[in-house]
Amino acid sequence: MQARTTMPELPPPRGPVTIPGDDGDIAVLAAKLAPPPLGHAPVDRPRLFEVLQREVQRTPVTLLSGPAGSGKTVLAATWMRRAEGRPVAWLTLDDGDDDPAVFMSYLAGALSGAGVDVSGPSAAGDRAGFFGRLTVALLEQPRPVCLILDNADHLIDPRVLEGLDLLVRHAGRRLRLILCARADPQLPLHQYRVAGTMSEIRSDQLAFTPEETRELLRHLGAPVPAAVGEALCERTEGWAVGVRLAAAPLKAGMDPEELIASLAQDDGSVAQYLFEEVLKNQPAPVRRFLLQISVTAELWPELVDRLSGHRTGRRMLASLAQANAFVEKSARAPGGYRIHQLFREMLQAQLHFELPDEAAVLHRACASWYADAGRITEAVAQATAAEDWEFVAAVLVDGLMVGRLLTAQADPSLRALDALPCDLPGAEAAVVRAAYTLSSRCTAEPHDLDVAASVARDPANRHSLRISGAVTALAGDAAGAGDGRRILEQADLAAQLLATSEDVDRRTRRELTAVVAEARATALLHTDAPDEQLLAGLRAAISASSRTGSESLRSRSLGFLALLQAIRGDLDRAGDLAREAEAAGLAQSPAAVTAEGWVRVERYLLSDVRGWMTAAQTSPPPVGTVSVRPLLAVLQSRLLRLRHSFAEAERLLQPHLDDAGLPRWVRQQLVVEELHVRAARDGAVAVAELAPLEASPWRDVFEPPPDEQASSEEAAKVQPLWDSDPPLAVRVGAEVARSRLCLEHGAGGEAVRALQRALELAEPEAMRWPFLEASTQVRQLLRTHPQLRDRSTWLNPSAPRGTTSRGAGGAEEGAPAATLAPPVVQELSERELEVLRHLAEMLSTAEIAASMFVSVNTVRTHIRSILRKLSVSRRNEAVRRAKELRIL
Repeated sequence: MQARTTMPELPPPRGPVTIPGDDGDIAVLAAKLAPPPLGHAPVDRPRLFEVLQREVQRTPVTLLSGPAGSGKTVLAATWMRRAEGRPVAWLTLDDGDDDPAVFMSYLAGALSGAGVDVSGPSAAGDRAGFFGRLTVALLEQPRPVCLILDNADHLIDPRVLEGLDLLVRHAGRRLRLILCARADPQLPLHQYRVAGTMSEIRSDQLAFTPEETRELLRHLGAPVPAAVGEALCERTEGWAVGVRLAAAPLKAGMDPEELIASLAQDDGSVAQYLFEEVLKNQPAPVRRFLLQISVTAELWPELVDRLSGHRTGRRMLASLAQANAFVEKSARAPGGYRIHQLFREMLQAQLHFELPDEAAVLHRACASWYADAGRITEAVAQATAAEDWEFVAAVLVDGLMVGRLLTAQADPSLRALDALPCDLPGAEAAVVRAAYTLSSRCTAEPHDLDVAASVARDPANRHSLRISGAVTALAGDAAGAGDGRRILEQADLAAQLLATSEDVDRRTRRELTAVVAEARATALLHTDAPDEQLLAGLRAAISASSRTGSESLRSRSLGFLALLQAIRGDLDRAGDLAREAEAAGLAQSPAAVTAEGWVRVERYLLSDVRGWMTAAQTSPPPVGTVSVRPLLAVLQSRLLRLRHSFAEAERLLQPHLDDAGLPRWVRQQLVVEELHVRAARDGAVAVAELAPLEASPWRDVFEPPPDEQASSEEAAKVQPLWDSDPPLAVRVGAEVARSRLCLEHGAGGEAVRALQRALELAEPEAMRWPFLEASTQVRQLLRTHPQLRDRSTWLNPSAPRGTTSRGAGGAEEGAPAATLAPPVVQELSERELEVLRHLAEMLSTAEIAASMFVSVNTVRTHIRSILRKLSVSRRNEAVRRAKELRIL
């Protein structure tokens, strides 16, 4: 932005000027031969000044076209004041100047002031002679003369227009005509465009930029921060008068946000200006047309015809756009039009004042048109404005919009459902009411949920109502933490109904699928399903919510996936997922925070563990999900064991151990921790209790003497805590326990081999806890045995990390980056990057194929290519390599 300079004012008008004519002298008001007084020095707009300067030099005609108050006159006057000795004439026109004799008199007076000698008669009868002599006089000028016609659209008399056209065509070498107009003048502009003799500066270029908006406000004594300037520019769409009228309330101390929201109120200066300068001057039919179409932001000719009741909508819109009546073609919707938002708000206020009974009818007509066009959110917004709630409920159900509600998608048109009557009858109303309250308050009225479940089970209902009811009832049960098996059955029903519906658009299907997947994952967390099933359910929910952009659903599933991975010992992955959940969620996820604490305990980074535990305890848990408090009790019990507070640890664990409703994956952590507490308290492992827990690893690890071995009948009574390969944390702990037992039985060599296996398993994840809580004999063996001492240096949390130790993020440190992995052979394609991202989400090949809508063989081909290009041999290595290279 260049510095503002003070513009020299033109000499004041001297009073009436008399020009002789055939029919008598004609008085010419000298005030019309100079730019109107601005009352202030204009703000510099170098970009526009340079454009106008360039176009005036290039073409005989330059059109400045824009709505009232867009800055046309100010720009032309600024340019004239900077003409630097160039001959420039100014003429301000009004309706009375459309008479040929009057116009020629004013034209002669204006050009005389620029040094053009036009002598002889100027009456209408000598029109051809006047314009002929004027053409000759202009061609005799040593340099081009510029003529600025302000309000040029007032000229409509064909005789006047023919004369001007003659000047343009024959004196163009020495005439530069600047036309300032709200509507395009009725000159043959199409011919000028074809001939290349006309340049145009229109509303989009005249609009103020955010920087120019701030500069104008500062110049008017109302400086604002950059954010306010940008918001005000967006609100006014760069309309100069709108910005100028905002300065007064800002100077009076009005809050900028309040001003921006109320700029076009019907009692404000902006609304008054628009009414007087734009609406009031329109013919009665055009005025009524503008009021009728103001109910919608998008002006499609077919919709406009329905609102106005005529078939002339397209022609009327084009006419208004050509007249710069704050109606313009929509850049976002080819074939459509739009109204300037401030003008539209004024029109809406005027509609409710002049035609209060028609407003609701017009909104209903819009709602019906949008519904027929499949534009559900727009239909809902219009029906809401008409307070036609039965139509709102029906449209939302038929459009399957409950998925958008339940995935908490940002849609302003759906916020108006706050006003949905709680006693509105009908199944559609009950389903919509339940879905909306679940999305906003996480609970719903039992009656509405019962209606939703009932309509889902009845085959006589239309398909859209059944799907909407099934998904809503499913979300309600999942939020209420109901019976897991029942929720899974409902999820199967919802998925089946959705699969049999063929006319669902992709976005809606994804939203509904995300709700079903999240409810299924939530239900599984409440069951005794194996870990692999839990992990698969959470990954499916994350993938589905990612495709919809629902951060709330994605954050919840990410948090529990992080927690499960932490419990299993996948600490790197758990930390990444927890941080991703925190970044995605609107509120802190207790599961993600607990996962962060779990990772730190496993890595023996205890300095900030209590902070993470406190954050997890104080964060409100998402409705319907498993409570993390039993797992927090496990972490706290571990810390108490370090202080030998065994009795306190047992008291902390006992209430959760007595809870028979806990799922297996939570219960197993409590049971194992209780055994650790008792073993630490008694100084020995309770083998008889450990052995029946699991056929692997505990029963294989411990080979107690015959008198300590539990009978097969007693073992059969205990439900296994792991029904597949145990997680890493269990395997490492089992090897450490095996080494202690071997030391107690004098098998030192086997003890060393057990610790070597444990170190090999734990080092990639920097899992220190099983070693640092081990018995004194085991820790001494780690420190003193030559085969273990060098391998166990990474167990010291404060020791410098060597080239083979891993930090909290899991990446190797201490070696140059070039030695960590071979270089990338070839850049990954977009499809390969998409597959790689799915691999990072731990999706299976089949899940990736389903999410990308390709075959399994195609996914396998992409994976092979990824492994080759990244110079790795396994999927997890590819993900780790991609993170090191910042590809992920």
